[in-house]
Amino acid sequence: MSDQKNPMLVKETYKAGDHIFFEGDIESHFYIVEEGTVQIFTTNTLKQRVDICEVEAGESFGEFALLDDQPRSATAQALTDVSLIKVTGAGYQELLEELPGWAASMLESFAHRLKNMTKVLKDSDQFIPRPKRR
Repeated sequence: MSDQKNPMLVKETYKAGDHIFFEGDIESHFYIVEEGTVQIFTTNTLKQRVDICEVEAGESFGEFALLDDQPRSATAQALTDVSLIKVTGAGYQELLEELPGWAASMLESFAHRLKNMTKVLKDSDQFIPRPKRR
């Protein structure tokens, strides 16, 4: 259902196990979790699931597709029943202008996810360092 005051923000709900979006989807919005937990994951070259992170109330996900205008780089699935706020590109710009503290917390979230992804890669069976060239 749409927020009548601001159509750039739309409330959505998903049941545990529901997929919110799939890797490769072409979309230009992201989500803020109001309630519940969302799992972000991808698949490796062996078609095995690789969990990237869990996103909980107050956190956002799906921003990369909005920021770089590329297909989704991972899949999002509800681990529990979730209530989300879907934010359009225009809504994102409005949030940046009106809530600079939110923008700073979003950058912190990106840094945390990047560190987590680095750990996932290091722990992966596929992570084999290439020999250094002489």
